[in-house]
Amino acid sequence: MAAISPSSFARRAPAALRRRIVAASPRSFQSGRVLMAGKEDALHNENRPDEAERAKQEQLRAQREGRGQWKDELASNSESIIKADRGDLGRSKESIRELQEESAKVAEREHKEGK
Repeated sequence: MAAISPSSFARRAPAALRRRIVAASPRSFQSGRVLMAGKEDALHNENRPDEAERAKQEQLRAQREGRGQWKDELASNSESIIKADRGDLGRSKESIRELQEESAKVAEREHKEGK
C-alpha cells in the first residue's frame, strides 16, 4: 500500500475535516473619531468640529429663510476646485477684481521680502 502524502490527504478528505485558512487583518491599536467634514488641510485643526457645526447651522437657517447657498466652509478641497472650475461660484466681477488685486499685493510683498 502506498503512503498517503499530506497534500493527497487534503484533496481526498471530506470538507468537514479540512482546515479552513482564513486571512485575518491585524487589529489596530489606535482609535479615534474620524472627522470627514470640510477641507482636507483643516482636519487637524482643534476648532474644526465647532467651525463645521456653526457653518452647518448657518446654512440650515438660511435654507429655512429661503436664501440657502453653497457654503465653501463645508466643502472639501476637491469640491471647491470643481465648483470654481465650473464657474458656479456666483461671484461678481467686482469681487474677482478685488481678489486679483489682493493676490497682486501679496505677490509684490513676498517679492520684496525675498520669499
